[in-house]
Amino acid sequence: MVRDYLKALGLHTRDLDFTFLSDLVARHVATFAFSSVGCQLREDLPLDFESLYQRIFVQRRGGYCFEQNGLLYGILERLGFSPELYLARVIYNNDTHPGLTHRITVVEYKRQRYVLDVGFGPFGPRIPVSMSEIESNDGEKIFRISERQPGEYHMQVFKDGDFFSLYRFELARYGKADCELGHFYSHRHPDAPFVNHLVVSLLLESETRSLRDLKYWVITKSAVQDQEISDSEQLMRILVGELGVQVTKDESHLLYEGLNS
Repeated sequence: MVRDYLKALGLHTRDLDFTFLSDLVARHVATFAFSSVGCQLREDLPLDFESLYQRIFVQRRGGYCFEQNGLLYGILERLGFSPELYLARVIYNNDTHPGLTHRITVVEYKRQRYVLDVGFGPFGPRIPVSMSEIESNDGEKIFRISERQPGEYHMQVFKDGDFFSLYRFELARYGKADCELGHFYSHRHPDAPFVNHLVVSLLLESETRSLRDLKYWVITKSAVQDQEISDSEQLMRILVGELGVQVTKDESHLLYEGLNS
């Protein structure tokens, strides 16, 4: 499974160095869509590595943080990188205390620690982000991790002239049970965002493709193009053709009707 995954990303012959880690993140988010399709269709979404591999890599159904970062964690572990699992609170620059509904991965390379996050959708980083507060530039956006209070770290992106906190996390001990709790809320609770909204995105080198419910954006440095989705056939063309998420005609119809109800 690891060999086929790396081969699909063109990384199967590479040395396992920092450039490999950087390219792994960038190619993953450009290939495997961040997606709440499974949540919207009320599918069973087990988090074991084999199920994640089948769903994301083989079936091309996409996934969100517990799925995408779960798959990445399993790949890194099998490659010998000793990844660490942490959970985070999505705050979008607010002083709030939401639940632990975001999963990230930390890897140490040459005594420096980096956050690798392939599951934050259109606002996430395309590169490993250093935990030393050094700014990390992915070619489109600048990220940093700031220790705002002792032991409290913020993933930040430079936005409108200042750094904006996307989420915060602590270096506490987490495990499979913690992921199952956050995952269950995120894809089953009636108030969870992914249960109520269809969100799909790909982060390409020169553009971001982002779908939210029945609106689709293609964002580049020089322009933003958007379109309203008016029927299930258009939705399917975008999901399959633009975002690489494989859905059937019947599934696209269910998604469209659900968003219109």
